[in-house]
Amino acid sequence: MLRKSDPAVLVTGATGFIGRHVVSRLLLAGRRVVILARRRAGLTGEQRVTEIFGELSRRSLEVVGADLANPTVLRSEITRLESSIDTVIHCAGETSFLAGDGESTRGTQIDGSLALLKMLRPGGLRSWVHISTAFVCGRREGMLYEDETDLGQEFHNSYERLKLELEIRLKQTCRQLGVDLRIFRPSVVVGGAPSTPGGAPSNLLVAFLRLLIALSCKAGARNTPLRIQGRPQARFNIVPVEYVATAIERLTDDPEASGETIHLVAKNPPTQKRMLEMMSARLDLHNLHLVNATEELRNPSPLEMRVARLLSPYRDYLQQDVQFDDSAARRLLGRHRIEPPVIDDRELERFLKLAWFSERNGSLPGAFQLR
Repeated sequence: MLRKSDPAVLVTGATGFIGRHVVSRLLLAGRRVVILARRRAGLTGEQRVTEIFGELSRRSLEVVGADLANPTVLRSEITRLESSIDTVIHCAGETSFLAGDGESTRGTQIDGSLALLKMLRPGGLRSWVHISTAFVCGRREGMLYEDETDLGQEFHNSYERLKLELEIRLKQTCRQLGVDLRIFRPSVVVGGAPSTPGGAPSNLLVAFLRLLIALSCKAGARNTPLRIQGRPQARFNIVPVEYVATAIERLTDDPEASGETIHLVAKNPPTQKRMLEMMSARLDLHNLHLVNATEELRNPSPLEMRVARLLSPYRDYLQQDVQFDDSAARRLLGRHRIEPPVIDDRELERFLKLAWFSERNGSLPGAFQLR
């Protein structure tokens, strides 16, 4: 039976894509969970949490209604906590590539995070678990290692640059305060995502699969030519959210993970060409073609223009070929008998079912049954 005096895990960004999966796994593991949630769209933080987690939230979750961008209110709410915060799992942060690095963005991404760390340390904060991104690598290519940080790389956008800056600032501050820091860097996380900015990368894949499903189900459309811009031999670096959330929950308290930076990525990710071949074969689509993203499409059809618009925010990533070393992840998670996922036909089947269910809210037709 959990008590108010039990050490708690404070989760930021719990109403977002990765955060809600992490909270669910913490509850299953019997952890005491406190959620930091701000007011949004006319709902209080507590109302938003209840909307997502249902009545379970009233019995098992404590909600702090505050915003990282407002340290004064945040401090006031944190001091009211009856629970002792032992660990923070920091999933919150700006996720839009177009947000820039203005004062409001930095207030949430950098300043608010450091303020929370400093105000919790006197109360006994032991560990800070930070969810970053593997793409702090910026525009680099080839093999990228977990212990690499600022190598003078150029960035695709301010999102990547601010993520790396926060990693560096957290390392400095945690070292000064004596707080254990663990950094997780997932690649593009996919799965069932909420319709929020934080769910955009995942929803992009689902939206693309929905479009292909529609083509495969429409009479006479299976031979429709569709050119898709990318980089055929570049790796398709996606990772299922279930693996990411499980890894975070298992390694949050693992003493062997202390001080580690950990890539959470798929095992031997397929090339973009191979991924499209799997989609084509599974959906019986005969005229899908992957063309180089550096070249403009000549006389694009309305369908091709629609796909180009859909993929445009991630065009830079479709031109980049990187391989993320995950030696630390394999070593640490192997002790828990957790293996990195494989993006193969079976995993694609699961994504297709997710796309169908999220669109139709019903069962798959016979053509979509697992083979």
